[in-house]
Amino acid sequence: MDVSLPPGIRFLKTQHNATATYQVYSGPSQRAALAFLRTTPVREELVYNIVETPEGNLGRDFIYIFRESDGTPIELVSRDQNTRPTPSDTRCAWCGYFIKPSMVPINEDNVGSLYTYHVYDDLRSLVKVGGGLRCEGCSLLQCAVCNGLASPSWQPEQLRCRACGENLTMYQEIGVDPRRIAPVLGVRSSDGRTVSFPADPDGDELWGMAPLRVPWSIDVAGLLARGDLPYLWTEERYRRYIGSGEQAQGLLRASWINVFLHHPNPEVVIACLRHAPPDGPLNLGSFADLLASPISGPAVKDEAVRVFWGLSEGSARFTLNVLLSRGQVRSNYDTNTVHEIMRALRASCPPERRRWLDDLLTSPDDD
Repeated sequence: MDVSLPPGIRFLKTQHNATATYQVYSGPSQRAALAFLRTTPVREELVYNIVETPEGNLGRDFIYIFRESDGTPIELVSRDQNTRPTPSDTRCAWCGYFIKPSMVPINEDNVGSLYTYHVYDDLRSLVKVGGGLRCEGCSLLQCAVCNGLASPSWQPEQLRCRACGENLTMYQEIGVDPRRIAPVLGVRSSDGRTVSFPADPDGDELWGMAPLRVPWSIDVAGLLARGDLPYLWTEERYRRYIGSGEQAQGLLRASWINVFLHHPNPEVVIACLRHAPPDGPLNLGSFADLLASPISGPAVKDEAVRVFWGLSEGSARFTLNVLLSRGQVRSNYDTNTVHEIMRALRASCPPERRRWLDDLLTSPDDD
């Protein structure tokens, strides 16, 4: 135990899962937790300080202090800055915090021939995802916070390196954008009642820019039959990022389906496949994740294979292209697992679709 902890704050445990590390503390109140988190830096990606209190848990990552129950940001964390820069390939030269590069997914045949342009809103969004900028002259990295992008008074003239005065451009990686190799992301809590998902700042799975916690057991059919679906985050935050109305409810439904398809409880996954099979691009990536998962049980895989042959030809083609790493985004799935699921799909293929499957597998398709 760290004897330097403030009064009332007690260290409980360090918890690891496949994608994140959690330092868990207890505190007497949210006020005490907030004061502690403000003075406890997190400079790494996928590391979280969590303080459990009787009033609810608060957390901090390398971007925000947030409410753990729904991930709602409470405040942007402040960052102490050095007077002199420290060069790094992955961190801000001025505060030492990790900078998440913006990924530009392109086909490797096009690497070296792409130039990207970014508008004002693109630069502003770097604050929310932990992104930053790179100097075109000396190559120093500078996070969005140290550049002042979080300030309402920020001006484009500030896109200048503080060290050498050259232009700053968005820090990004150009090339293949690999999908997660471990498709089932949820981790069951120690008491078995809930499942935690790490933050998804890129929005790939539509469940948000902060950690998410859902029940272990869920009435999938009942929830999705509701006319007004519950929000994954707070209503205010959901409306701010996605909007409201019928279109927003459609995105919220797709978000819940993606959560169910990545849920570690097989009963939840099977219920989702039976009551809400994937029906469009917003869910087909998660469906491919499930088919390619090396840890999904036989019952889940059998149900997923059955659902696959109920898809339209366009949706089935899209799913196969993700499984087989066709197109501009490489799936990065385990090769043996993909071979196994392809054998299962071949074995269960309806006779009337066998020629379609053979033609598709022998003819590259970038849909």
